[in-house]
Amino acid sequence: MISRGRHQHNEINAAIKVVLGENNALFVKEDHNGHRWGWIMCVCGDSPFSVNSTPRNPGTHAKQIARWRVRHAECASNDQEETS
Repeated sequence: MISRGRHQHNEINAAIKVVLGENNALFVKEDHNGHRWGWIMCVCGDSPFSVNSTPRNPGTHAKQIARWRVRHAECASNDQEETS
């Protein structure tokens, strides 16, 4: 059994660590429900990303997380500018 806070697939776990390490505007909400492991969310509240616990191809799912992170990087930078 995998401990809470860590995804069972190394590729996805690495992608989640990158999301958490970059900035404070993106965060992970662990919510084990069916095949869903949790959500990656942005402070803008637009289109959270659902992280599967059992993806067909973990490498592809990790790339999807990376693409989502890049799309929401602008939201994160806007949030940091507003707080300054």
